[in-house]
Amino acid sequence: MIAAMYVVLVFVFQFLSFETVQFRIAEVLLILVFFNKKHFIGLTIGTFVANYLMSPYGLVDALFGTLATVIALILMILMSKPKWLSLLFPAISNGIVIGLMISVMNQIPFLPIAMWVFLGEAVVMLLLGYPLYTYLNKNQHFKEMMGS
Repeated sequence: MIAAMYVVLVFVFQFLSFETVQFRIAEVLLILVFFNKKHFIGLTIGTFVANYLMSPYGLVDALFGTLATVIALILMILMSKPKWLSLLFPAISNGIVIGLMISVMNQIPFLPIAMWVFLGEAVVMLLLGYPLYTYLNKNQHFKEMMGS
């Protein structure tokens, strides 16, 4: 279910989800690991499928994008406090991994690309993800549904 939601969000917001400046709205779903670590699997599968099906980089992005997500999720689980700070882990991992991938695939300088990817991810995670987490964390029914 989580994987499907991720893929659908990437599909709907595909125009924002790829290339140098990206605001992947589906990344807000990464907050679900704060409620239950088992969502790690669905988020990882969703990232792979979305990138494989929709990215202009295909399998390369599926592999490297999934790697960036796995790194981010592990760090978010291990260092989950304060929440707003842990939400920067996806920005850092995507900035480095996806920045490197785009840089190599397009033969362009790494640092500017990495910074743009980091910025787009940070905007999504902090401006959308953090308020969504704060709201959902106050909802006891949601927390029970998530198994937290």
